[in-house]
Amino acid sequence: MSTNFIILVVVFVVLLLVTLFMCLPILFGAPFEPSRMKRIKLMLKFSSPKKGQKVAELGSGNGKVAIEFAKVNPGIKVDGYEINPLLVLYSRRRIKKLGLEKQIKIYWKNFWKINLSKYDIISVFQVIFIMPKLEKKLKAELKPGAKVISNEWKFPNWHAKKSQGEVSLYVKG
Repeated sequence: MSTNFIILVVVFVVLLLVTLFMCLPILFGAPFEPSRMKRIKLMLKFSSPKKGQKVAELGSGNGKVAIEFAKVNPGIKVDGYEINPLLVLYSRRRIKKLGLEKQIKIYWKNFWKINLSKYDIISVFQVIFIMPKLEKKLKAELKPGAKVISNEWKFPNWHAKKSQGEVSLYVKG
């Protein structure tokens, strides 16, 4: 085999893997779209995380929201769940670079398979078509008083305690 053919095959395989890692997660949830800082600040204001609380970010993307939660209150723990392995690696690297790895853990897992009952605050930035199913999961698993902060999309049957722009706060009764 010629060297050019081997290089061509390697390039093709790399491009195929990158395409799969970037596109395949869309079939299971929301495509990656980074949260705007203005919305993140509002999410933090609405949720007002306190020392000792546990936060889960469902679809943690590049780790930006998890990092901001950790920065606002060093006494909280943040777990991010992301199905895109490239975003998991990227966010873990950012978190380590910022020295926040004791406060934030990013898991390469599908949040649908995680029991969320231990969390006080849930942060979501998903897509409209999963919000009904996510609403049922959160209402079934969360403890009373748990807060859910939604960026962009609203739950169909759960009335927000507070909304401003594209950010809504829900509280489990």
